[in-house]
Amino acid sequence: QQALFDQRYIDPLTDYLIEHAGDAERADVRARVRQERDRRCTVIAEQYHSEPANPETLARYNAGYAYSCPQQVAAFEARVQAAQAEAAAATGDRPPADSLARNMPPVISDQALSDCYLLTTIRNYSEARQACQAPADQGDRRAQANMAIITYAFEAYSEALNWAQQVADTSGDAAFVLAQMYEAGKGVERNPELADYWYRTAAEHGNEDARMALERLARSGS
Repeated sequence: QQALFDQRYIDPLTDYLIEHAGDAERADVRARVRQERDRRCTVIAEQYHSEPANPETLARYNAGYAYSCPQQVAAFEARVQAAQAEAAAATGDRPPADSLARNMPPVISDQALSDCYLLTTIRNYSEARQACQAPADQGDRRAQANMAIITYAFEAYSEALNWAQQVADTSGDAAFVLAQMYEAGKGVERNPELADYWYRTAAEHGNEDARMALERLARSGS
């Protein structure tokens, strides 16, 4: 488990907690993982505390951290709503509350995200496709990576390519999908160099399957 703590991303910690939820034998490890996940979320919240409390910042915060840090994202959303209400009051132009809501980027519900992530983790891709579509359309990067995984599994390669390209620079899972496509020539022209690049990118983001793929390619001399 030390590799989990050594890598710098938050989402792999949340992935571990979801995958091993209810595993009594891993209770101590899960407690450590949860503590580390919460610590990292606090660090991110402190960074965003100095950012402008506006819808644009909220959209970026939501897209990057709603999966692992939903409470912190919700707290920032409350700051944005308060800032908008204060600005409206200062100008004497107080819009109705529902107008403030319409101007806010949608914050995806915890349940919707949980359904998307869990169903993808257990490879129930038929239901995951339905659960992940809306969060992905609203900009949740993990849901977008999941849609890349799901559509690749259904051999909908043009969709998989579209979803994967949106987040492959920051998602090990999406980068792994791209690597597989370029290695096998599925939906794209076969390109071993790009396959190697995306396998390496995925491995750098903690994707264990990508690391094993690189070892396989090294053994075969590819």
